[in-house]
Amino acid sequence: MDGKRDVVLFRSKGESDRFEVALEGAGFATRFIPVLRFDFVNAEALRNALEHPHAYAGLIVTSPRAVEALVEAMAWLPSENVAWHSKAIFAVGPATASELKRVGFEPTGEESGSAALLADIIVDREFDKPLLFLCGRRRLEKLPKRLQESRIAFEELCVYETTERTDLALKTDVLPDWVVFFSPSGVDAVRLDGGWDLEHVRIATIGSSTADAARLSGLHVHAVARNPTPEGIAQAMAAADRALSI
Repeated sequence: MDGKRDVVLFRSKGESDRFEVALEGAGFATRFIPVLRFDFVNAEALRNALEHPHAYAGLIVTSPRAVEALVEAMAWLPSENVAWHSKAIFAVGPATASELKRVGFEPTGEESGSAALLADIIVDREFDKPLLFLCGRRRLEKLPKRLQESRIAFEELCVYETTERTDLALKTDVLPDWVVFFSPSGVDAVRLDGGWDLEHVRIATIGSSTADAARLSGLHVHAVARNPTPEGIAQAMAAADRALSI
């Protein structure tokens, strides 16, 4: 690939994908392999909750998929949009925050990058009503546990489910130089496939939770992004390449 280091990103490729831009700029040639399937659930329950903005102090949204569920539900409730857009909106990391901004919200927490750090931001506030917490079925315990410990009232609603794809068929004689994991579920999907021997591939993760999952699966993690951004993962991989070449 024109002398560039080959990297496979285990995620879907977005339009004008920022990870592709950042990694190509850092000297990598990118490929995208989606390893997860997302199914939206509890749409009626979400619409019912969103019909009553006066009952909540704001929203907690933990992934771009949860934003998609939110946008779909609010399309049924145009009269409630203004009320929700005036409330506190908390987002985990820049990807989720970017999706919220795209649909007119002004989220807090873009710089957090993890549920634990977002919890620190939330518990510093005072609320007179519960927060509506939109999440996936496999959400981590750190954020809700911290909210409970700090006596921050919230209502949790699962709005999507994640399942590993079983049709990856990662069978090839030519391994990439790098792979990038974006979630513990992605690690599980690739390990279950078993088609690639990742012992001879450099592994990067978007954050510490995914890195922990990879290590628990027996993988050696070479780079962990300090910030869960395209630039953060590109910088971590480039630094690892320089260190490993010494």
